[in-house]
Amino acid sequence: VAGSYLGREKPDLQPYFSTAYGLGAQLGLVLPHSREQEARADQIGLIYMARAGYPPEAAVEFWQRFAEYNRRQGGRQTPWFLRTHPLDEDRIANLQKYLPQARQKFRPAP
Repeated sequence: VAGSYLGREKPDLQPYFSTAYGLGAQLGLVLPHSREQEARADQIGLIYMARAGYPPEAAVEFWQRFAEYNRRQGGRQTPWFLRTHPLDEDRIANLQKYLPQARQKFRPAP
């Protein structure tokens, strides 16, 4: 509605509205969904690695080392709300939350 009004009444403002609308959709819908998908993929990956005989704690240890590496490299440059992936700290917390479930599936490799 606002876009058609601007198109008729204030055509010079139409590009700004379109840009703001697109940015709002990206920040409000696309990026949070992408981070949710990443979190779900981490959960499933943790279960798969446990079923394959890898200790699921190794995933947490990996992401802790990766977070430390990122800190040493200057930290994060991208604001959290523009990221397609969870923050390292959030990813580690989510993995730790799913560790009990993954441990139930763990079977050491022969």
